[in-house]
Amino acid sequence: MKIKVWLSIIFITCVVTGCSFFSQSDSDSEMKNETLGLTPDFSYTVVQQVPNILVNQVGYLVDDSKVAILHGKDLETEFVIYNALTHEEEYKGILKAGKIEISDSLNEATGLTEKKDIYLADFSKVTKEGTYYIYHPNLGYSYEFVIGTNIYNEVETKMLQMIEKEENDTSLMCYQLTALLLTKELYPNQILDTEYLDRLCKEKIERLLQSQDSGSGAIYADISTVEKIKDLDQTQKQQYISLAATAEFAGTMAIYAYQMRDLDWNMYHQCYGAAERAYRTIQNSLDNVAYDAGYFAAAHLYRLTGRGKYSQAVNQYLGMKEEQKSYTEYDFSLYADYAYITFRYGVNLETSEKVMKRLMSEAEEISLSSGRPTYYVSEQKEYNDIDGKLQDMGNLALVNYIITNHEYTQLQKNYRDYFMGRNPQNICYIDGFGVLNSMEETKKVTPKNCGLFYLLLQSTKR
Repeated sequence: MKIKVWLSIIFITCVVTGCSFFSQSDSDSEMKNETLGLTPDFSYTVVQQVPNILVNQVGYLVDDSKVAILHGKDLETEFVIYNALTHEEEYKGILKAGKIEISDSLNEATGLTEKKDIYLADFSKVTKEGTYYIYHPNLGYSYEFVIGTNIYNEVETKMLQMIEKEENDTSLMCYQLTALLLTKELYPNQILDTEYLDRLCKEKIERLLQSQDSGSGAIYADISTVEKIKDLDQTQKQQYISLAATAEFAGTMAIYAYQMRDLDWNMYHQCYGAAERAYRTIQNSLDNVAYDAGYFAAAHLYRLTGRGKYSQAVNQYLGMKEEQKSYTEYDFSLYADYAYITFRYGVNLETSEKVMKRLMSEAEEISLSSGRPTYYVSEQKEYNDIDGKLQDMGNLALVNYIITNHEYTQLQKNYRDYFMGRNPQNICYIDGFGVLNSMEETKKVTPKNCGLFYLLLQSTKR
């Protein structure tokens, strides 16, 4: 009888904590069992179980701070870190004093159905490489995680592979590629596989060059249409042209030409020429080009050439009022700001000061709104707004490059932990890593934002 009682307790504990001790073979054998002729009843609803100990499911770098978040009410103060292979105790700690209640609005946004408090479990003192899990007497067990030195290598490769698969959308390819090229400039020493990155960037540049119309210099929105419309006249081809993509192409080619100027003269010359031809196409139609795309093209061409016409265009863009601006789906504004503050040529000091002040102000707002120890990410964005959060991290990466702020570096690491599982639903937002989750409304790191995620990974290695 005692054995049955204990088995019941173990089963209930597994369901409540969201952990599974059944292997795949166990579940397969259960599925093969006969049903004794009974008709199953599927009229009930299965409630999604969310674990209450939230960790970075990919893992933590050896020398980084390591903090888990616990949901609960009146929790006991002690937690334990166990080695997942030996199940031996590795570390015993005390939950951070001072619990913070999750707001009703946060409960609604994240799908939490009851009001809970948040506690912090700091286990930064654990620096021995291995696989671990956290145990708390009131909550049970966390998902497993790794502590190591190269634990994000596979994630980085995954981001590059997502970009490698992108073939036809010109604007998306420019957005992805610009993030990679910016990463090369900001964090060259942190990149895992520079050969892979360099080859990928060159292949994407060559692919983008195919999207440029040889006659007008304009860019096709979809590269795959080039072959299909090659026999059409110039007027018929116009319907496949995108002014936004033409501007984005010009800026991306200017960045690559800038980086190739001392490495590959032929590629530098080819990209420089392609960028100028594309810009000439939009120069007479700037009113029809979104603010972020036009500013991006002019800023990077000015950084590359120092020519007055680009300087004049940049100053016109920066002088626009907010209500006059329109934006593309991808918003290249941040990448344009980066060009402006890294000019080698003369700049308008007053305008330059305004750009820097705006970037610093945005970074400070992100920092202040991420200070509440809920999930240590900005509360200005929806909790599942991956695009918005990664844009914020792009801003911090740029500002941190200029002023080297340790607080910003730690904040970026908090966002990395959030994306990898330390979020309200304990979901790793990267397919193929962490615990699988079937919630349809949950966004993942997608081809659109994987370039910025790659930038975030490099910025957190410092």
